[in-house]
Amino acid sequence: MGRVRSQDVRERPDVAVVVAARAGDPQALEHLVRGCLPLVYNIVGRALDGHSDVDDVVQDTILRALDGLPGLEEPERFRSWLVAIAVRQVRDRWRSRQARPQADLPEEAVQEAAPEADFADLAILRLALSGQRREAVEATRWLEDEEREVLSLWWLEAAGELTRAELAAACELPPQHAAVRVQRVKERLESGRAVVRALAASPRCAELEAQLTSWDGRPSARWRKRLARHVRDCPQCLFNTSELVPAEGLLGGFALVPVPIGLAGLLLAKSMPSASAGTAAGGTAHASDSVGRMGHLLAKLAAKPVATLAAGAVVLAGGGALYAYTRSDAPVRPPAARAQGPASPAASSSPPTPTTSATPTPTSTAASTLVGRHALRSVDQSGRYVREVDSLGVLGPVAATSSGLAKQEATFRFVAGLADSHCYSLTDASGRYLRHYAFRIRLDANDGSAVFRKDATFCARPGSTDGSVSLESYNYPGRYLRYRDNLELWVDPDQNTSAFRASRSFTVVAPWT
Repeated sequence: MGRVRSQDVRERPDVAVVVAARAGDPQALEHLVRGCLPLVYNIVGRALDGHSDVDDVVQDTILRALDGLPGLEEPERFRSWLVAIAVRQVRDRWRSRQARPQADLPEEAVQEAAPEADFADLAILRLALSGQRREAVEATRWLEDEEREVLSLWWLEAAGELTRAELAAACELPPQHAAVRVQRVKERLESGRAVVRALAASPRCAELEAQLTSWDGRPSARWRKRLARHVRDCPQCLFNTSELVPAEGLLGGFALVPVPIGLAGLLLAKSMPSASAGTAAGGTAHASDSVGRMGHLLAKLAAKPVATLAAGAVVLAGGGALYAYTRSDAPVRPPAARAQGPASPAASSSPPTPTTSATPTPTSTAASTLVGRHALRSVDQSGRYVREVDSLGVLGPVAATSSGLAKQEATFRFVAGLADSHCYSLTDASGRYLRHYAFRIRLDANDGSAVFRKDATFCARPGSTDGSVSLESYNYPGRYLRYRDNLELWVDPDQNTSAFRASRSFTVVAPWT
């Protein structure tokens, strides 16, 4: 598979460019910012796990480097010096957060588990990751903060973006001590990968399932240790992880997560005054030209959609390092939706008329007609429908003789997707949303978070039979709402078998109530 690389370690910033930037040359300064920004963004993003402070820490790192550049005595050490600044800024942010009691934080700051702030999600979506690479990224959620700091550096070393000497310098450790710390983090990443694989198994190990009864669904180091012990001692779980290849084999040539265009533009804009302030009158025109070039570049980025290559990014500006990001992670709409335009509650037809027949009649599955109240009947499980039992999604029997409660539990209102209006969210009679939580389908009240909006958004895809539909997870492309052997509803990774396709296919019918 072809890969897009941001900057190979063999392609060092030219010492002459660093020297020129140190002297205040705006063009050289712009070149350095463009070249180092993806590296800094990936170190900080992975170390902070995409915390909402990431953009601030990246900005602080770049601006501190620019301020300190005139005092850099060894231009050839620019990259290792910059990486060390990034790590120090991450540690400073950790300390400031730990020193401030939670009670002093505003409510919106405490609730910062938004999915767009989850770096694992960003990597999966923006780099279009799948298979074991995706599992490796998901496993990073199971590490502690200090472990993620080392992981962020080792990840870039394995991908060819850093040397071991640069890693050791950033950690302020001798190389042999840095090697020990890296090995420890690698072992914990591998145990996290085993846990991710065991949790995603279908069917899941019954003993593992029993251990999860008290788990809140949020990855943590404590639960990684507990679940990893089970995986090591369980023949079934161990067999499921037997084909995992070493993480190093997955990360060679691994692309950097693209820098959001807004952050890139902001830092490029901020770097220009720093440059022009250090130049003579003749350099001011030069700085203006540089600002103009930067504005032209950003205008081009805003006007063009990002082409999705193997790495999901576009390399711009002559080989370099500035990546643009638009909504390239949005799921592709089914043919009907593309032909008729995005679904919109305002443009939808009135809800179907309730039926009194023994079996609800099929409803058109065109994207523009799904908005409204419907039931979802299994394609291959006769008389069974998507419904809730004790707030969990199951495939259950419903018939004309069923109770009013059972019929209500099998009827949902399709609305424009909370995370993408081209897709759908489903609500029950009380207004709770169908969503996945740790891949299990359940019904919850909307908590207003971005992670909830994505968990509760599903995109319509063609089903296994004419007129049927499958619902693909918005934030986990390639995972579909389907029933397992025990008739529980999950979002599971697609399998190219007729049985799996049938288990994720439903006929949209008129509501029971």
